[in-house]
Amino acid sequence: MNRFFLVAVAVALLLFAANVAAQEKSFDKVVKTDGEEMIGKVLEIDAESIKFVYQGESLTYTVKQSEINKIQFASGRVQFFTEVTEEKPSQDSSPGLQDHHNLVAVLPFDYMNSGGNRDDKMGLKVQSDCYTYLRKKAKLFDIQDPATTNALLVKNNIEVNNLIGLTPQEMANLLGVEYVVYGAVTINQTSVSSYSANSYSSKANGSRFTSSNLGSSTSTANFNTNVDLKIYNDQGQSVYSDTHDSFWPSENAYEITLNYLIKRTPLYSK
Repeated sequence: MNRFFLVAVAVALLLFAANVAAQEKSFDKVVKTDGEEMIGKVLEIDAESIKFVYQGESLTYTVKQSEINKIQFASGRVQFFTEVTEEKPSQDSSPGLQDHHNLVAVLPFDYMNSGGNRDDKMGLKVQSDCYTYLRKKAKLFDIQDPATTNALLVKNNIEVNNLIGLTPQEMANLLGVEYVVYGAVTINQTSVSSYSANSYSSKANGSRFTSSNLGSSTSTANFNTNVDLKIYNDQGQSVYSDTHDSFWPSENAYEITLNYLIKRTPLYSK
């Protein structure tokens, strides 16, 4: 009888926890510049402040935008306001939100070359390029150096081909960041363009002339390059997902396409 009672209590607690988690996902989360999180509903956003109601309450609060780092809406959309100024933690302080707040890690890209094979060296190259682009264009964020990211992956026996073994939330926690960037580049050869040119030469030999036809041809391979980019936060929620085919037919066209996608992420700022 006691055993049955304990099982029933455990099930009830699990159901309660699941219900609370589900309720939290249906509300907006306001993250302030000091790390405080406000769970509830954003009613209005004007030029200098927002109007907010806490979960389970009816009183409306006004919060200055200068005090807000970001709003994570129930829909999954994230809106950023100000940059967080973090103080360096003392040696005896315990890790918390500020340790990884606005920190972004870029994973090695899954790079499939025109031969249909995974190219890990190029995957690291694209990871480095993405890191460089983000450092220039994601000014409100700190981008984790790929050397740190890759060292943590190696220490945990994680490679490009088994990244799916961890959820985005688990990956963010492992790397100690708030956002994780996943990417893939797929290249397919579509056609080969051939060009030919003819030239003529003549030579006089007394009163006789001889001529010859000299022909030359070149071939250029054309490629279709697809870049896929995804960003998740440390709660496992998708904040950006898009894929784009390059307009250019060259094999290194991923660079322009990657830059194009980064400009459309919520991390980008002018």
